Amino acid sequence: MTRAHTIRAALGVVLAVAGLAWMNSLAALQLPSVLVYSGIVLVGFGVVTLLLPPKWSGFRRRIHGLSLGMALGAVLIASAWFWPAHSHTVVAPTTRLDSFMPTYDFHERHEIAVKAPAAGVREAFDRISFADIGVMQTLGKIRAIAMGEVRAPASPGAPTVLPIVQMIQNPRSGFFPLEDTPTEFVFGLAGQPWNNSGVRLRPEQFRDWAPPGNVRIAANFLIENKGTNTSRVITETRIVATDDAARRKMGRYWALIYPGSGMIRQSLLRAIRDRAEGR
Repeated sequence: MTRAHTIRAALGVVLAVAGLAWMNSLAALQLPSVLVYSGIVLVGFGVVTLLLPPKWSGFRRRIHGLSLGMALGAVLIASAWFWPAHSHTVVAPTTRLDSFMPTYDFHERHEIAVKAPAAGVREAFDRISFADIGVMQTLGKIRAIAMGEVRAPASPGAPTVLPIVQMIQNPRSGFFPLEDTPTEFVFGLAGQPWNNSGVRLRPEQFRDWAPPGNVRIAANFLIENKGTNTSRVITETRIVATDDAARRKMGRYWALIYPGSGMIRQSLLRAIRDRAEGR
């Protein structure tokens, strides 16, 4: 192997490790998501080699780089697309989220320490809206474009964005409340998120709702008192499919949105922390 090949290989390893570290900073790595985004990067690499001089890319002919990138990328994306989901079950339920969804197929969990008492954190959470999360606006626009939706720009007289708790309680919201205690807020979603369709359920309907081709999603914000003027806020999202077909579709959709979902939840937690700490 020549020095140039060694440098290119080392650079590739560094970029791969940096990419994985960045993804892990958004949400704990999940293999299907790693595979699909690695595949997308490799396809992009193949396209880039068409624009580079062969001596820079390390391929004798540009078509070789394109072919390799496309082939490897396709294999990784296909692996993610058909990756089987594995169910998890909570053995000893301790939260209200455990009560509503003890068994699930997909999940994510994030937490943050807050230098404020639990009551102050809850007050901050009750006042947070999606307007406090800049990344939410960007990712929302990307999702709308990907799903073929056209959103008109908000008019100057448009109403103020509701706090998240009030928005979820609004009958026109796709989300719906499941339970609300001083230290835990649990909400749900039911339907086909990959088609942007859903139904609104009452808490007593949620546990047993299982029409074919759909999923149930339960999420919470849990506030734990960790001592004098210190709390921990945890948010967890769980998803269970009503049949195998829905599980496969949700698995593909989840692999794509998982990093962005983690970005939103971490931004939400930071917004709660900053408001509770008076930043």
